Amino acid sequence: MIALNKLDWRLFICLVLLGLIGTWVPLFDLDEGAFLEATRELLNGGHWAATTLDGEPRYDKPIFSYWLQALSLTLFGWLTPLVPIEMIGRLPSVIAGALWALVLGRFSAEISKKPALGVFVAFALATTLGTLVISRAATADAILNLWFALLFTDIARYIQEPRDSIRLRVFLWFALGLLTKGPVAVLIPAGAFGLWVLVSNQWGVLWQALASWRAWALLVALLTPWLIGVYDAQGFAFFENFILRHNVERFSGNLHGHGGHPLYYVFVMPLVLLPYSGLVMAILLKIRDFWACPVNRFALIWIGFVVVLVSFSGTQLPHYVLYSTAPLFILYARILPSLTSRIWALPGLFIPALLLGLGIFHQWIPEPKHLRDQEQLILLMQLFAHWWIPLALATLSLVLLALIALVVPGWRLSQRLIALGGVQLACIALITLPVLSEARQRPLKEAALIAKEAQADVVSQGVRMPSFSFYRDAITEEKSPVVGQWVLISVTRIHELQARQVPLEIKAAGPGWRLIALPGPKPI
Repeated sequence: MIALNKLDWRLFICLVLLGLIGTWVPLFDLDEGAFLEATRELLNGGHWAATTLDGEPRYDKPIFSYWLQALSLTLFGWLTPLVPIEMIGRLPSVIAGALWALVLGRFSAEISKKPALGVFVAFALATTLGTLVISRAATADAILNLWFALLFTDIARYIQEPRDSIRLRVFLWFALGLLTKGPVAVLIPAGAFGLWVLVSNQWGVLWQALASWRAWALLVALLTPWLIGVYDAQGFAFFENFILRHNVERFSGNLHGHGGHPLYYVFVMPLVLLPYSGLVMAILLKIRDFWACPVNRFALIWIGFVVVLVSFSGTQLPHYVLYSTAPLFILYARILPSLTSRIWALPGLFIPALLLGLGIFHQWIPEPKHLRDQEQLILLMQLFAHWWIPLALATLSLVLLALIALVVPGWRLSQRLIALGGVQLACIALITLPVLSEARQRPLKEAALIAKEAQADVVSQGVRMPSFSFYRDAITEEKSPVVGQWVLISVTRIHELQARQVPLEIKAAGPGWRLIALPGPKPI
């Protein structure tokens, strides 16, 4: 790995500062709330190797991302009077996103001998639609993609020059990836490397890569303490639930209702990769030329392996395709010097134009079927009505900036793309995420603070929103309430309370839920 120079440090600081934009908005449920509430419970006397969520064992992910969030909250939690707690909770993802971009930028500069291409790749990754979203989310995804970036770049280095130091780093990234999100951290890089060996007939490189007792010892040494710890805390239940349900079933079946179609990513991938989607088409037109180079061949195989794997998975989410970003952005650096036409930058108009269109025609949005979505749409409409002038001016300004970036003469394609990426970042981080969070999550945060101020004994019924517990700084059990308690309840189940014919007092309301007090003496 190349030592970091002054340019790298400056680039890293810029990427972190960019990554912090928009991270002050309330947490999004379910994922962000679940991660940070599990981390809060870990810090509040939980087991160091295992997590719980509202007091119940949480099997969704290994421990490393929780450790990083716990470290961030411990080191910077005292700044909360000045810095929003959400920024502190999201900081590990922000830093991971910055390092992810830096790693790919440095490798691009290394193989091209052009530092400017490295800077382009770093800022391109930071402003790509999918990556800028997950790099601002308090989840494990940005951290996992950092390991994928390190794995791809070091395996690519090993292909060019097999050295023991590179092999040891690869096994280190494997271990950290397993501690972050489990088997997928090994499946994708190992599968891509195995296919490269097969099509390149480089079996000697494979045997050499595996024949290191030091590398295997490093892997075992890093994993064993956590494996022992999680078994001590949760027994075989963790392995049964995490391996079978959250990995095997995620691939073989529809987990949490996130089903899809084999062609799902044909449509999703161009959206996730905005505004740089045009470069993907340029790469596809040059596949034959790229195939001759071993590193480029490995990149193409990795991308193809990811796309096929996630396309035939029973559970499909947009960010799964981001597992291909490391090799894809390296190919961006390969293809960019040969491109001059601004046509490759046209996708950069999509997000600002979409926001403008939604602003103009928002009243034409069809009414959702579910009550929760209906109430959320009502809140969004109220926000539009109250803030329509500043929102309209901001959106229109961003559209004009995008058009200027596209048509201004004399700019290189890389400059147009980065400018459009900056416009897109502003659209998402300064308009879309704040508006959505204000309508969907702000009421829940305020409800949690009301309950915390009242020191209420709160349970939940038919609602799964763990950020409520995080903001309230207390576990919220899922059970039927008794007189004297408060309940965070789904609107579809309020009739169950009404049927009990006891006094009810609505303390707060939000899309699809109500916070209701059942006045009376607290139960003994």
